[in-house]
Amino acid sequence: MRLAALALLTTALWGQASVEFHAVDPTGLPVAGATVRLRHAATGQELRCNTNATGSCSLTLTQTGEHRIFATAADLSATLPLPAAAVVTIPLEPALLRTAVTVVSGSRIEELQDESPTKVDAITRAQIESTGYERVSDVLQELPGVLVRRGNTATVGGEQIQGIDSRQVLVLQDGLPVPGARGIKSGVVNLNRQSSGRLGRIEVAKGTASSIYGSDAIGGVINMITQEPQTPWEGGFLLSGGSLGMLDSRVDLGARRDRFSFYLNGGTNRMDSYTLFPNAATTVGPDTRRHDILFKTRAQLLSNFSLGFTANAYRNRDEGRNVSETGLVSGVGIDSTQSYALVADWTLNPSTVLQARAYSARYDENSISTPIGRPGPPAPANLNEQLNRLDATISRQVGGHLLQGGAEWAQTLYRGANRLVGDNVGQQVTARDFWIQDKWQIRPRLTLTIGGRVTNHSLFGGAAVPRAGIVYRLNDSILLRASFGMGFRAPDLGQLYFRFANPATFYQVIGNPNLNPEHSQSWQTGVTFRRARYRLGVTLFRNNVRDLIDTLLIGTPRTRDELNGLLVNFGIPPFFDPLVNRQTFTYLNQSRIFTQGAEIDGEYAFTRSFRVSGAYTFLHAKDAVNNRGLPQRHRHTGVVRADYTIPKLGLQTNVRGAFYSHWLLNAITGTRGLPFQIWDAYVSRTWPRRVETFFTVDNLNNSRDAKLQLPVPSFDRPDYGRTYRAGLRYRFGKTE
Repeated sequence: MRLAALALLTTALWGQASVEFHAVDPTGLPVAGATVRLRHAATGQELRCNTNATGSCSLTLTQTGEHRIFATAADLSATLPLPAAAVVTIPLEPALLRTAVTVVSGSRIEELQDESPTKVDAITRAQIESTGYERVSDVLQELPGVLVRRGNTATVGGEQIQGIDSRQVLVLQDGLPVPGARGIKSGVVNLNRQSSGRLGRIEVAKGTASSIYGSDAIGGVINMITQEPQTPWEGGFLLSGGSLGMLDSRVDLGARRDRFSFYLNGGTNRMDSYTLFPNAATTVGPDTRRHDILFKTRAQLLSNFSLGFTANAYRNRDEGRNVSETGLVSGVGIDSTQSYALVADWTLNPSTVLQARAYSARYDENSISTPIGRPGPPAPANLNEQLNRLDATISRQVGGHLLQGGAEWAQTLYRGANRLVGDNVGQQVTARDFWIQDKWQIRPRLTLTIGGRVTNHSLFGGAAVPRAGIVYRLNDSILLRASFGMGFRAPDLGQLYFRFANPATFYQVIGNPNLNPEHSQSWQTGVTFRRARYRLGVTLFRNNVRDLIDTLLIGTPRTRDELNGLLVNFGIPPFFDPLVNRQTFTYLNQSRIFTQGAEIDGEYAFTRSFRVSGAYTFLHAKDAVNNRGLPQRHRHTGVVRADYTIPKLGLQTNVRGAFYSHWLLNAITGTRGLPFQIWDAYVSRTWPRRVETFFTVDNLNNSRDAKLQLPVPSFDRPDYGRTYRAGLRYRFGKTE
């Protein structure tokens, strides 16, 4: 032992001491994908590696003195001093609490949740599976500060982050923007269309993030990280079904061997239509059929150069019935996406990494409304979005500074009949961005992050936004953070050139080419306490948005002269050609808003088998111009969850509750939606040969809008009520 310690010390003096780590689970099997951190006791400097398919990785010590090992993988963890040995086995044990997982920052550098100066919530693969959910919209609804309407409804699966709406929230997959009528339908990327089955984790960054992620990120970022294969051969399938004709199936296959890896995932989802009114001819929830596929591969072409390729696609079909201007109609909508990404990573030297990406994505939507029970021509409409992007990022470690910078070019084209001015000729914008960031470890426990971005937009010229954040680790149990950021968001093509007349509900929306960009400011401060059996976090936040773009009802013109008067009043060109006798909406920079409040989240482990967690969010959201509250926001929301496992039986159960206070429906009239709560339950059993069965009850308490019980029923939230699902999972894999 003394000779090993002397050898380790001697080589460390020359900066050449290499230590190999082997992570194993409680049964002694290797753990792939574990994060191993080696922290120097005196300076706080950390080295990090991720274990391969054999559970191994290595680090080269650059300093002498005492080090401590921190290792995490899913719900396993270990903490131990670094022994004087060239090979170290790390025995991972079930963690009493969920550990802080590794997340990908906007600069594409992996960091621990606790290292981020802004609040980042992460949902791991194990947490996704423990809900039984197959859609991202459902998975996100249990995060503090995030509001997503229930997925088994007719509503589009949009989201709010700390009271900021979907249009100001950027949705990414593996760090690249997801297409999907961004800017057309209230700016929502429909998260009901995003499958959770192919994801390794979901990250939600809260507050303004434009300086790193670019435009559309003034309210936060949702980053869906797809799974990576960890072993030479692995795969599996899922089959589940339940109420409302729900049927979900999924197959995946992956491999990581030598210098090559690939992952393939394909699935189908379906759910029948439903109505909330007895014997109604119309539907509230549509009949839905979705198919999706993902393929990704990576090759280590040289020892310091790798190339990756990803292809992703889905096709969704919705069918429902509603009342139009001329009577009952059947509506069919088909939307689809295809996206392709090429990613090159080049390690120029041990302290410098270059990444370049090329990305192209397409979104298509086709809809048709057909009269029911009477003659009449069908009414078609279509929409297409094409998104192209090139970017490059360079990172260099210089002493205690991690310096990063990048350049981006993006082009967006929209076109479509009955959707945009210009129809199939369409409208197009381009943007060129440059950004820089310095993550500076001032002291062993103190890190300062500063940065900024400059954007040059083809329609709105230049804009610059800064960012600053600080993280202070008071000790191993208490961490403090604070951040400030500014954001810039140009009006999207939908807000500028939209032209849509809805044949079903007697309204039309027209764009406004006179809009100004939105600007935001975001402040956050928080503290996290972590002990062996409990964790508690408190975050205070404030978000300001100036020149907020929102829709406004400007009238119902009955004659062409009255319509032309409206167009002149708002500066809208006559070639937008709206219709008469329709409620007419347009977009205006009509207010300055703010959202502020607090998030409290915590967890307590009574035993290794029984754990309780929960969160509460207080939100105060107002229009600062007219002092009115912002609609569609709850002042108080909360979630609670209890997990109980019996490892010997392979049994896992949980009960989850979500609580919502009154919510403002109309700021002018002051009408409000009623408070409600929804409970869900999940139970699974793991059998021999890696077979798992599960059963879920969603909306256990059968919560539905109380207004459905009125003499003239109505509803503000279209929750169907209690539903059941049962399913089977099977996994296989070969380590070596």
